[in-house]
Amino acid sequence: MTRNWGLPAKNEHTTFFDAKTAKPLLTLLVSAVFGVIGASVAAMSFAEARDLLSDLFHGGSLVAAVIAAGFGCWSYIWLARPRFAAQFSGQGDAFSSLLRFYVRAAIVLFVVLIAGQNAGVIAPNIVSVLLLCACGGAGAAAAFQTVLAFVPYYE
Repeated sequence: MTRNWGLPAKNEHTTFFDAKTAKPLLTLLVSAVFGVIGASVAAMSFAEARDLLSDLFHGGSLVAAVIAAGFGCWSYIWLARPRFAAQFSGQGDAFSSLLRFYVRAAIVLFVVLIAGQNAGVIAPNIVSVLLLCACGGAGAAAAFQTVLAFVPYYE
C-alpha cells in the first residue's frame, strides 16, 4: 500500500518536471488549510454545544453527544470515501479536483455549523446540540483525513 499525497499516479515516464503540473506543495498547503478548518469547526461545534447544554458531557447526554458525533464522523467518511481511497490506492487526483473537494466539504461543514447554531430558534435546544455534535464529528473526520496525507508510508 502506498501513499500518493493526493498526486497523480507515478509511472515509468514520470519526471521531476511533472511536479509543475501536479503541484505537490500546493496540494500539501491546501490539505493543511483544510485540516485546520476541519479542526476549527469541530472545536467550535463542541464548544457551542456545551454552551447550549451545560451538562452535555455527563450522563445520558454524553451518550447522545457521542452518537451524534459518531454519526457526523461516519457520514463524512462515507461521503469522502473516494478521497480516502485515493490516498491509499496510488490513483491520485489532480490538484483541481482535490481543491474542488476541499472547497465543497468546507462549505458543507460551515452550513451544518450555522444550521446547528440557529436550529434553536425553531426547535428545542437538543436539536441544536445534536446538529452541533454531528458537525463536530464531521469536522474531526475532515481534520483526520488531511493528517493522513502527512503520514509517510512505511514498509
